[in-house]
Amino acid sequence: MIKATSIFDEASLKLGSALHMRYRHPVFVVMRYLYLLLIPLGAFLLWKGDELFGYLFLMTGPILFVRKIFWQYRLIQGAKSSPQAGEQLHWTFTEEGIHQVSKFHNVDLKWGSFCDRYLSPKAILLYPQKNQYLILSREAFTSQADFEEVSRLCGEKIKSS
Repeated sequence: MIKATSIFDEASLKLGSALHMRYRHPVFVVMRYLYLLLIPLGAFLLWKGDELFGYLFLMTGPILFVRKIFWQYRLIQGAKSSPQAGEQLHWTFTEEGIHQVSKFHNVDLKWGSFCDRYLSPKAILLYPQKNQYLILSREAFTSQADFEEVSRLCGEKIKSS
């Protein structure tokens, strides 16, 4: 039995959304950096005399690049109204499943109730549904060994899609 304590806060939301995008939508992560190429392309077009596309590329490149920041801002603003905001979530991991306790709920989750998982050196994402995930950062554990053991357990018990 391994215990962990996480906090539903801005830092965990940012980490979770970044890992979710990297795992579920890797094309958008790569595309984000390709949008930056629109800036020198726009400057080149302006230099060649094509003002319409030059200014269009110069304006849309940075906007498309920072859209991730706007998405995270909306996510965080929406989470601030949640009663769980800023609250601690206590996790207990066993061979049978996960037990979660917070100020607002007390629930047992069997390993079979998760459809997917993402294991990274920074955090674990557990997916009860395709686009809904639970975030458990490395800092939630008392030791690195506990984090690695839970990562191993999640890897064995939850099959990745």
